Amino acid sequence: MLELKVMQNDKSVTLKFEHSLLSLSKWESKHKVPFLSNKTKTTIELVEYFEEMLVYPVGGKELIYQLTPSQLEELTHYINASLTASSVPEVPSANKFNAETVTSELIYYWMVGLKIPFDAEKWHLSRLMMLIRITNFKSEPPKKQNAAHKMAEWKRMNEERKAKFNTKG
Repeated sequence: MLELKVMQNDKSVTLKFEHSLLSLSKWESKHKVPFLSNKTKTTIELVEYFEEMLVYPVGGKELIYQLTPSQLEELTHYINASLTASSVPEVPSANKFNAETVTSELIYYWMVGLKIPFDAEKWHLSRLMMLIRITNFKSEPPKKQNAAHKMAEWKRMNEERKAKFNTKG
């Protein structure tokens, strides 16, 4: 959650934002296009996404227009931040969803398929996407090695043993 302060009627008001699947879903239902596409968003589309991200104060969407340029930049950095310490190997088969247009409904589908509870829809989106990647990666059966790979591994191990014991085979 990101907190930013603005002034309203000579009082400081704290705005709380969440970049989550829930805010993404609300924005997409309004605009009818995927938010996570490579298409550049208009200023209006971004401001409307910030409005969907606002969780406190409820009904305080007009306060977004009081954010300074540096606060808007901070909000953009928050959206693009990777709020996780995890990583997953980049294996093409482990990233089945890379070729698809990612929408909120597709993410919900992955959550259902991977048995991720819907409570995670309020997490920062990067954390949820990492959990989906990890769960998908860990749930795949181990890859069978092909015969050529096994033979190469046996040959390498045999060479190591010959060197270790100073023998010719």
